[in-house]
Amino acid sequence: MFGEDHVKKIKNILLSNSTVSRRIKDMSIDIEATVNEKTKKSPFFSIQVNENTDVSDMSILLVIARYLNVNELEENLLLCYPLTKRCTVEDIFNAIQDYFCENEIDWAKCCGVCTDGGKFMSGCYKGLRGRIKIVAPHVTWSHFCIHRQSLATKPLSDSLTEVLNQSVKVVNFIKANSTNT
Repeated sequence: MFGEDHVKKIKNILLSNSTVSRRIKDMSIDIEATVNEKTKKSPFFSIQVNENTDVSDMSILLVIARYLNVNELEENLLLCYPLTKRCTVEDIFNAIQDYFCENEIDWAKCCGVCTDGGKFMSGCYKGLRGRIKIVAPHVTWSHFCIHRQSLATKPLSDSLTEVLNQSVKVVNFIKANSTNT
């Protein structure tokens, strides 16, 4: 497309595995710094905390931050942390607390925490919710949106429940494979 001269120049560029991985690491560090700066500059932010186990049986902590950036709400992954030890409330809270301290993110600006409804996360005394209330007593807690939708459909009639279940199956089939889309 550009001619033989450009092809020769491109072939002379060395791209070893270490070069590519270093560049990927540099880009991820830059993205993380940008998200942290936007979170710190925002007058308030909220977090969504989720702990899941992947296919290799490793617990992974995900923290998504929602913050105000130039009069617009933005949402970005703030923390993705493997929990190698036992997965306790203390481990989860300490991972978040350490990250906040390391990146100078102020709990005072946190206005909300969203988790699933398990006692592990939502317990107001021994759960993550209770631990966060100690460092940020003003924080409000909410339930995951997708879980709220599930809870709201419980009192539906059988016919509407069947329609919802069929719709979920269709969407899951389409999303399961890109060729289905």
